[in-house]
Amino acid sequence: MKKIYTLLSIAILGSLEVIAQCNGRYQTNIYSTVDVTTVQYGSNMDLNNNVIDLFMDIYQPQGDTATSRPLVIFAHGGSFSGGSRSSAELVHFATELAKKGYICASISYRLAPSAFSLLAEETTFKVVFGAIQDGKAAIRYFRDDAANANLYKIDEEQIFIGGTSAGGILAFNLVYGDDVSKLPAQWQTWLGEIGGLEGSSGTPGYCSRAAGTFGFAGGVADTAWINGDDVPLYACHTYGDQTVLYDYGQPLNGFTPVNLYGSGPINTRMDGQGIYNHLDPYTGSDHPPFANSTPILDTTTTNLITFLYNILDCNPNNLKNPNQKDCSTFVGVDELAKTNNTKLLVYPNPAIEFITIDLKEMNLANNVVTITNTLGQVVFTQTANENMLKVNVGAFPNGAYIVNVNGVSQLFIKK
Repeated sequence: MKKIYTLLSIAILGSLEVIAQCNGRYQTNIYSTVDVTTVQYGSNMDLNNNVIDLFMDIYQPQGDTATSRPLVIFAHGGSFSGGSRSSAELVHFATELAKKGYICASISYRLAPSAFSLLAEETTFKVVFGAIQDGKAAIRYFRDDAANANLYKIDEEQIFIGGTSAGGILAFNLVYGDDVSKLPAQWQTWLGEIGGLEGSSGTPGYCSRAAGTFGFAGGVADTAWINGDDVPLYACHTYGDQTVLYDYGQPLNGFTPVNLYGSGPINTRMDGQGIYNHLDPYTGSDHPPFANSTPILDTTTTNLITFLYNILDCNPNNLKNPNQKDCSTFVGVDELAKTNNTKLLVYPNPAIEFITIDLKEMNLANNVVTITNTLGQVVFTQTANENMLKVNVGAFPNGAYIVNVNGVSQLFIKK
């Protein structure tokens, strides 16, 4: 009995030490009321050249005086053609986490012109990576706030992003598809046409990396993107899911002309790379698993809370890889320019009548300058030997355009 008592004492003391390290937060409810506010975090053009203002709902525990809080960003489902940041499960998760001391945000992002437009691989790619650009802008919004007004009192090193279905796809590809050289050649071209991985949805110049990710029936374009220095992941998925396959294949019952790796192969890859991850697999075909099950929703809530707590810096027993990627190695420049060791400047942006294309950093003679619209149609081309080229865009229809000089691209918006 004495031995048991001693072991229990050690266990209790250990638990008290962990609670003290995190100030009693992040595992149980310590606040009863959550305040929700809506803010605009950016804007960008959709594929129809409409300006889309981007909003998020921010959940904060009422009366919280902590000055360095983990941030959890949620993205909704809807097959990248619908859905809402106020979907019931995201409101549930954000509220439950905020009661435990987190600050949470549920974001809107740009969507496809229609579900049928996703029949084209190019459209699917541009819609998904446009949404990823919006997710990155949301992360940058909070890092900008932390560096300046500090309204939200976040810990910049503790930003996590995830979501349901399309939101999980957004998050997984944002986190693991972080190098343009990982993409197929055709995807690199399309990415250049929409402004690179970082895009121009808002708050440029800040790091857009996250410290962990999660997805409820999410997927990633290529598990080979995941390496040993990548961040942890939580997932739940049903084996028979046909909207986003648990294993590998085309989403939406084969409707979409791209392939995704689901949570099963992701889990296998992460185990092989030695990265902490947790997968809850379920029988059946519900999408997501908790769609028709309150018990599964409760289990997902509990396991998400546990997963996040297991990678918090305040937890001395956290399971993060000490060498995982963070903002210390982030370079916030256009990835296509970075790959070519060159930089292309286009200003003013947005523009009304004229743009100036600054070629001083190109270090190339006979620069071939082309401007394309979001459909990939060339609307201007010229060979330039000067350091600066001024182009009259006054007759261009309002919308987003890509300036490309010898393989280096930059997005600008014609107002």
